[in-house]
Amino acid sequence: MAKDRNNIRIYGDLSDAVFVAPKGTTGPTTLTAPGAGFVEIGWISEDGVEVDRTENVAEFRGWQGGTLLRKKSTSVEDAFKFVALEETALTVGLYHKGAAPVVTTGVAKVTVTNQSVSDERAWVVDFYDGAVQKRLVVPSGEVTGRAAVPHKNTDMTMYEFTVTIYGDYYIYSNAPALIA
Repeated sequence: MAKDRNNIRIYGDLSDAVFVAPKGTTGPTTLTAPGAGFVEIGWISEDGVEVDRTENVAEFRGWQGGTLLRKKSTSVEDAFKFVALEETALTVGLYHKGAAPVVTTGVAKVTVTNQSVSDERAWVVDFYDGAVQKRLVVPSGEVTGRAAVPHKNTDMTMYEFTVTIYGDYYIYSNAPALIA
């Protein structure tokens, strides 16, 4: 097997971005800019975006010596996580499941109501390493994890989100090693 340093990726260019749109919005099928309906989240923390796959596996053992005979995948969950650094109507709405500010005489009021409702959305995540671009297109994902939001003079106020992916999603890339 050959080793090729050109296949090593370090994502995090200025063009990297997380976009969100209402569920049902048609996602891009190429590497061109996401279409109408997709809105960029804004600055993301230096930790970037983590993509995670969790697989639950059942083990089947024989009586004789407890020998492992087989394993079977019983479920798989895909998710991604990011920390939004900007406090905007969008990030507050993601944190409080669809809450939207109502502005009256220059003051925004956000009413936080029943948070047990579903808030599925469409997502696009762009990763860049120079001329190499990788894109995740998630037709249906929902914020299912939120961290505490710090409000102190020794830390930025940040919104940490974990998005659970429902159903199929797509990875597009112009990386030469994937095209070859």
